[in-house]
Parts: sequence; structure tokens; C-alpha cells
Amino acid sequence: MRYIFILLIASVLSILALKYANNSLGGGELMASPMDVSQET
Repeated sequence: MRYIFILLIASVLSILALKYANNSLGGGELMASPMDVSQET
């Protein structure tokens, strides 16, 4: 049960980190590949 709880927290944190990273880069897309980000800058 502990491992499931840890995986759940890790997945939520990773999703939040991706959202904050995309917002800081100015990209509104949730799934943005590094190539798309490099082309936009």
C-alpha cells in the first residue's frame, strides 16, 4: 500500500512540474516536446 501511495504522489508532482515548466516557457500545451520548445525560443 505504501508503494502505491508513493507512486501516486510522484505522478502528481511530475504532472505539476510539467505544467509549471510549460507555463514558464510560455507554452500552453501540456505535451510539448523539447524540439518544439527549442523552435519557439
